[in-house]
Amino acid sequence: MGIYEKLSGELSLDNIYENMAYLVDEVGERLSGTPEMRKATEFICGKMQEYGVEAHIDHFPMYQSYPKEASLTVLALENKEIPARPVCHIKSTPAEGISGELIYLGSGTYEDYEGKDVTDKIVLTDMNWSPGRPEKARIAWEMGAKALIIMNWGKAEDDLIQMGAVKAQWGNPTPDTDKDIVDLTVISVSRGNGEYLAALCEKGQVKVHLTAEATREWITADQPIGRVYGGKSNGQYVLVGSHVDAWGKSAICNASGNALNLELARLFYKYRAELKRDVVFVFWDGHEIAEGGGSTWYADNYWKDMNENCLAYINIDNLAIKGTTIPGVEGQPELKEFLTGAIKEIWGQEGKWHQAYKGGGDSSFFGVGVPYCSFATEYTEEKLKELNYAFYSPWLHSDSDTIDKLDRGLLSGHGKYFAYVIEAMVNGDRVPYDLQALAEDAEAQWAQIQEVAGYGAALISDLSETVADYAGALRKLWACKDKENFGDTYDKLALYCERQTTMLRCYSGRYGQDSCCALLTENPMPAMAQALTAYNRAEEGSHEYYLWETQILRVKHMVYDAMYHSIEMIQLGVQ
Repeated sequence: MGIYEKLSGELSLDNIYENMAYLVDEVGERLSGTPEMRKATEFICGKMQEYGVEAHIDHFPMYQSYPKEASLTVLALENKEIPARPVCHIKSTPAEGISGELIYLGSGTYEDYEGKDVTDKIVLTDMNWSPGRPEKARIAWEMGAKALIIMNWGKAEDDLIQMGAVKAQWGNPTPDTDKDIVDLTVISVSRGNGEYLAALCEKGQVKVHLTAEATREWITADQPIGRVYGGKSNGQYVLVGSHVDAWGKSAICNASGNALNLELARLFYKYRAELKRDVVFVFWDGHEIAEGGGSTWYADNYWKDMNENCLAYINIDNLAIKGTTIPGVEGQPELKEFLTGAIKEIWGQEGKWHQAYKGGGDSSFFGVGVPYCSFATEYTEEKLKELNYAFYSPWLHSDSDTIDKLDRGLLSGHGKYFAYVIEAMVNGDRVPYDLQALAEDAEAQWAQIQEVAGYGAALISDLSETVADYAGALRKLWACKDKENFGDTYDKLALYCERQTTMLRCYSGRYGQDSCCALLTENPMPAMAQALTAYNRAEEGSHEYYLWETQILRVKHMVYDAMYHSIEMIQLGVQ
């Protein structure tokens, strides 16, 4: 019997539900820095130690926000009090509140603002992730709005108000990013009341008055971590994470993920002697409000080990939602075939593939070059339309996120999928990256960049040869993966090349962190796309034009260096 068969056969739903029930019913809402959060993290660490895993809790400073109170009153065309809650990391209103004209702008994308002057107005948007909440707030602030109201997704009759935060800065702020935290008041309302306000805006000029208060403060985070050392390990490891901090009852988001993570730690420890690599299990703090605070701290403080040894990050969150039917996986192209193949193996169907971007899921490791992957079943398109695109469920971040909202059978399938993927990575003869797919991704992104280069085409044209050489070198290395007596060298070179993929994944560079849900990260070679777009929009010969021309050249150097160093290393290793 193989190791996966042992893991799958011994996966205990009873254990998962018992640990999940403790987090939901005995602890409840778990905001970072609170006694409830400490109770949860001590429970999780204690469970790992009970299973035999070497575990401890990391404590560190983290920039947090707590919601206070909010109110919303319609002053014209009607007079009505509407229940509201403040979003976190906002600009609190004065005690007397603020008033202004309300304007409804759909999803709150740049396109929604075209032809509309929102200066000193209050904007109403839908809750969805195109763009995500922090990006909605950043755009509204950039456009000059004085406040933002976000209506929940789901059905109008659900009467739920979703909680969240709008600090787009990923993890703890730095001197460079602190000044960019939005200075905007943001509140949340239910779907029904949001639809009422949107309909009112169609009738004429609507005026509203609101108050909102939330703190901004430094707290001490609590983050459990355990490492299972493989009996045949070479020091490499797979990182598996699930966030502990949570709004409301938090069964789906994310007691289910934590309970499954604990069960996986138990099982992998039991069969540690048969593992060729290690597994590190982390239970993140600061996921919800500090926007990846704990995982960013991990990247900053475990950087050396990550850089030298981490194969991949596997995120466990939002599992087994009742009514979801489509197995979906998110990741980078070099893991696509592996991850979608696992869906076929475990679920017996094709599943759905999503390109991973910086939008959640503690995707804090794009800079260091550790690929990201996550898995969860999804709603059909018809169901999503019915729920106003509440793809994380209409109960997200509310007291209605209870255990009865999970499907036990689906949860079993999730457990088997994660066990399969982790075991395959840990015990694979080679690192799991498809370098041919990485080569194709680089070529595709470069082709897209050339399409939008405009006036900047001449500035970057000499990169074409480098991109071609880079793709060719990756394919050359890929062809050697099964070469006799080349395994260790292949793994080192493949891992090195993966570390250089920052230029394909993010705009903040290797040591920075892109903003949460930034639309920019969805572009090819994000830093290059940003510079070229701004350059082509600027008036030729203007101050801004030359600023962005310089930026294009600097980004070009970054892309060149990453590709050149990969080419050089491959040439040294492959004769």
